[in-house]
Formats: sequence, structure tokens, C-alpha cells
Amino acid sequence: MNCLESEKTKKMSHKQNKAAKRKAKLKARRVQAEQSRHQQHVRIADALMDLCADILPEYVDDSKGIDLVGRNILWRMGMVAWNIAVTGRREIDDSSINTMKLDEESRKMVRDEVNALVRLKYRKYPELRTAISSVSAVNVAGGAKLKVSLGDTFPAMPIPDFTDKPELLTPEQLLAKRKALGLSQVKFAVALGVSVKKVSAWEHGKAEPSEDEIEKIAALFS
Repeated sequence: MNCLESEKTKKMSHKQNKAAKRKAKLKARRVQAEQSRHQQHVRIADALMDLCADILPEYVDDSKGIDLVGRNILWRMGMVAWNIAVTGRREIDDSSINTMKLDEESRKMVRDEVNALVRLKYRKYPELRTAISSVSAVNVAGGAKLKVSLGDTFPAMPIPDFTDKPELLTPEQLLAKRKALGLSQVKFAVALGVSVKKVSAWEHGKAEPSEDEIEKIAALFS
């Protein structure tokens, strides 16, 4: 009888030990996951502050104390740029700009600032692909700190081509610009190193210039 009880006790003890180990492993995983999330929040907050650092003086005035309002405006703009980049886009769209209650000059400034930050995000932090859902500037021990809430993580996206390529002119635009330069089709063709027949085809919409020819045309008109 004592042997049976002893065996049962051993089995129960073994089960309890296994259960305790499972709980310990689960707890360790939760702690590790929480630490990983915290580190990601800190890393992304630091990266966003770094992106906005060069234009910080344009938005922030700490002469009368920590300017949290200015930082919130700047970091929210940075958040917009960040999320454009993590979703593989090239620039802010006009519909987003038009919803802002700003005059045309201010809208242009915001568009230029955001698009510059988008490029910087692609260049400096392409490996950080988690979206930011909100930002908040807080005063911690007399200093400004950025807190972020994170959204979805996106797969790696190809970096857009930011090369400024000249636009293709319509046949009417091409004709008007040539005449504005006071060039005949013959002189225009000579300047571009193409045939008169090709120029005529462009102006009548029967053919389109190649990329190299578009660049030559843009250089001539500039």
C-alpha cells in the first residue's frame, strides 16, 4: 500500500513540476514579448524624433518653457510621412492636404515638409515597417518626450523612384512651346538630333518621344 501511495505521490509531483515549468515558460515568453514591444515603441519613437530633428526649430519655441504644442504639430506631420513610407507610397496625396484648414501657401509648405520626411524615412529607416497610430508629446522630468502607439506591421515594400523625370508634353503643348522658342520644325529637329519627320509625328499625335528624347526636349525648353 505504501508503495502504491509513494508511486502516486511521485506521479503527482512530476505532473505539478511539468505544470510549473509550463507556467514559467509562458510567463517568460510574455515578459519577453512585452520587452520586445517596449523596445520597438522606443526605437520607432527615437527614429521619428530623428527624422524631424532638422526642422524642429521651425516649429518649436522653448523660450517660455517646453513647447509641447509645437512638437505635437511636428511629430504628427512626421507620423503622416512615416505611414506613407511604411505602406510603400511616394508622397502625400492632394485629398489629404485639401482636408486641412490651411491657406494655399501653408498647404504647399506642409506638402513639401511631409514629402521630404517620406524620402528621409526611406533612406534612414527602411527596415522599420510598423505604422504609427498616434503620437503624443509629453513633459518628463522637465524635458520633452515622444510617446507613440503602433499599428500594423507591413511587408517590405520596394523603395519608390524619386528621380524627377520630365513630364511628357501633349502634341499641342509641344507645338506651342516650339513656336514660343521661335524654332521651325527643321531647327527643332536639328537641336534634338532627330528627323523632321519625327518632330511632325510628335506634334500630330502619331508618335511619342522616347525617355531620352523627352529629357532632351525638357533641357531645350528650360
